Amino acid sequence: MKVRDVMTCDVEAIRMDASLVGAAKLMRRENIGFLPVLDEYDSLVGVVTDRDLVVRGISEGRNVYMTRVSEVMTPTAVWCYADDVLTAAAEMMEVNHIRRLLVLDGRKRLVGLLSLDDLAAKMSSDRLLGTVVRNLSVAAC
Repeated sequence: MKVRDVMTCDVEAIRMDASLVGAAKLMRRENIGFLPVLDEYDSLVGVVTDRDLVVRGISEGRNVYMTRVSEVMTPTAVWCYADDVLTAAAEMMEVNHIRRLLVLDGRKRLVGLLSLDDLAAKMSSDRLLGTVVRNLSVAAC
């Protein structure tokens, strides 16, 4: 099975020049705590989480209207291709201790997101899914 068969396709993203308030409002509206960050050419340049907004933005006293997402985002994003085998993507999540994996197409454009929920809902190998979840849970402690 391929990542494209399981991934969530409708992924909200934000531009790197958006304000922290803009990111927070988008997260609130969509009830999410994670956004891929894109540059002006729609290339993936990082990710920003609700925690990034608080820890790297608000707690440092930054002006939430003037500070740009690019100033608080995590500039490295772990990703896979939509055509990758699902088990390889699950192992990548395990190795990197992440619960969400961005999915790119052959032109390296964001096309989806693979989450633990996606794996749980669709993955045929309960054993592999159990291993991934257990190892991510242990890493979080």
